[in-house]
Amino acid sequence: MTLTSDIKPKVLILNAPDKAPIDSVAKLKEMAEFYSIEQASHDAVAGRIAEAVKEKGPFVAFVVFINWWSRPFPWPMDEALVGPLVETGCKMFSAGGAGYDFVDVKYMSSKGIYYANTPKMPALRTADSTAMMILQALRGSSEREADARAGKWFDPSKPLAKDARCSTLGIIGMGNIGKLVSEHMQHFGMKVIYYNRNRLPPDEEKGAEYVSFEDILVRSDVISLHCPLNEDTRHLFNKEVFNRMKDGIIIVNTSRGAVIDENALVEALDSGKVLRAALDVYEFEPQIHPGLIASKHTTLSPHAAVANETFERDQQMEILLNLESFLKTGKPTHVVNDVS
Repeated sequence: MTLTSDIKPKVLILNAPDKAPIDSVAKLKEMAEFYSIEQASHDAVAGRIAEAVKEKGPFVAFVVFINWWSRPFPWPMDEALVGPLVETGCKMFSAGGAGYDFVDVKYMSSKGIYYANTPKMPALRTADSTAMMILQALRGSSEREADARAGKWFDPSKPLAKDARCSTLGIIGMGNIGKLVSEHMQHFGMKVIYYNRNRLPPDEEKGAEYVSFEDILVRSDVISLHCPLNEDTRHLFNKEVFNRMKDGIIIVNTSRGAVIDENALVEALDSGKVLRAALDVYEFEPQIHPGLIASKHTTLSPHAAVANETFERDQQMEILLNLESFLKTGKPTHVVNDVS
């Protein structure tokens, strides 16, 4: 389906794409009419969508340019939020981020509607941050920094830094981010093994070894999580799974917080089963488990792995590319649910 006619299709946007190049926005404005609403609470945005549909609709697409620095976000993107758009013929939704656990994809698929994410923008940034956090955890940098800030000098009685060249990294989820993390850490001499729903083609493994989930648990010195959050992965790492790992494991998570049962992680940290944990995401964001905050063996970041000076621009560009492709061909570039 190609969306071309003498009458321009209408697109509803949440927030203006204020970081994207002006010429990119101008090109799309030649293809469609844009109407904008502002970010607010879920219920307020739902009301604004309903009002926009009534007064200006119907819309063929709804795209979300989240203001990441302010809350609340209009999550979840569910029937209560986007129902009026769906009921009047909207066929494409897109928002920023590789993850889409906040989107009711099942509902959209049942209505023949595409959801498009932005997998490329966060991949390199998250992989860079993950590599940094792996090295921080291997070296115990948070513990050493705490000593220095307390006026204490190097204490050789504490666990020494682990040598990356003698360590095995287990990656759970070998998508765009997992592949980049694998390449990054092999540069530091780590052996990389990975578990994925399906084995990668050999030319994409680039030195990483495909193993079972159980092998990841018993062979890894560091486990880095890069799987999506869904019914199968929620609390994938729980008390029973921690007990099956080798003693002194390091856990790094830059995927989604609820992949880990945080109570079980805190217990494993307290017992020494888990030597250290480096986390950018949490089960009940923006709250962080008090046991993780209190632990001397955690490196914590406030879901900021992708946050650098260019990420908003690049994310907005990737959303606009989804929209441009949809307007030209009827299908966005990065489709999560292929309903064609």
